[in-house]
Amino acid sequence: MEYRYHIQPQAQSLACSVIPVPQDYPLREGLTGDFPKHFAKLCELVREMYLDMAERPESYGLKLIDIAATDRNAIRAANHTLHRLFDTLLRLCQCGVLENHLLTVSAERFKAACKKGQGAGSNPIPKYELILSRLTDFGFFFSDFTGKPFAKTVETFTVEYPDSPEIIDTVKTYCDCRDISRINAAKVGGNNFNQNFYSCDYKLTADWDKLPAQQWISDEVRSKGCDESITDFYVAFYEYSLKYPEIVFDGEYKYKKKRIARGLFHQRFGKVSPWIKKDSLSLLLKNMDSYIIEIEALPDSVKEPFTKNSCNHCVSKIYGVADDSCNFRRNWTLGGIKHEACAFYGFRFSDFDLARVPDYWRLLELEYKLKKNK
Repeated sequence: MEYRYHIQPQAQSLACSVIPVPQDYPLREGLTGDFPKHFAKLCELVREMYLDMAERPESYGLKLIDIAATDRNAIRAANHTLHRLFDTLLRLCQCGVLENHLLTVSAERFKAACKKGQGAGSNPIPKYELILSRLTDFGFFFSDFTGKPFAKTVETFTVEYPDSPEIIDTVKTYCDCRDISRINAAKVGGNNFNQNFYSCDYKLTADWDKLPAQQWISDEVRSKGCDESITDFYVAFYEYSLKYPEIVFDGEYKYKKKRIARGLFHQRFGKVSPWIKKDSLSLLLKNMDSYIIEIEALPDSVKEPFTKNSCNHCVSKIYGVADDSCNFRRNWTLGGIKHEACAFYGFRFSDFDLARVPDYWRLLELEYKLKKNK
């Protein structure tokens, strides 16, 4: 797709982050066993709408900033308008009563919530009628809706989804589960690491205490648009980390509270980041000369980052200070050849074969003197 506005690649990214719904996962209390099946249908519908939003953002009343613009504040404000789709659904549910697959909504409360942001904890929704029109095109039905704001004479209106009536129940349940305070509490909780939630995320309807760490990891990797081989790699990398009692994972791998490894994912839509050119596992290494013999014995794909230089001497070129004053330059000698690299750019590994997992952890063992469980 040829992008005209900043919001288009962001909409595609949101579509990508609608992660697959497992057929069977631990549900929150009060939800029935067939909920995952209906929620999967809703997720597919939401994904299609975000893809449509990427193609025709103007039809949703979103804020359009030219793709060539560089004002970060304006771009951020425009991207935030992508939330209007779910904000609208949330307001409908908060202002309505569900019965027999039919949501009956107070028109006055809904219009006030869209105008002032009442009851949803987010920004107003100007031109809410555009969102309703697109929802209509995707199968929703709103009584007394003509494509314009609801008339003053309309006291209540109903919302339904004729082709699959359970969708309305599913939307209402999901919106009821979008408890912001619960999400924020999870992000700082001692036992809940790096709780990230994505567009139409089933985990908001799950019993978090029963979701394994591997599920959070695989969902995050999938949300980046990675294929299953990379997803399987990061799950295996986490499982291998459990061999080391001193390693803590909170979204990044830490040893004595300092990050030693993390996954990096390149941006798949819009402008490619010059910092992350491709998916890679980043390891923080420093003392390579002390275990260079073991590095030389590793497979070529693991040795590859050690065979090239990545230091740009930025401290002298950009900051005008002595070149030898940089604390982030790493030096080593491999095969009689001296190399230097930037700690931020030098040690990124892109071989995601499962057989490489022990090799990468061996490097960390050597660097940090890690000891495995007995």
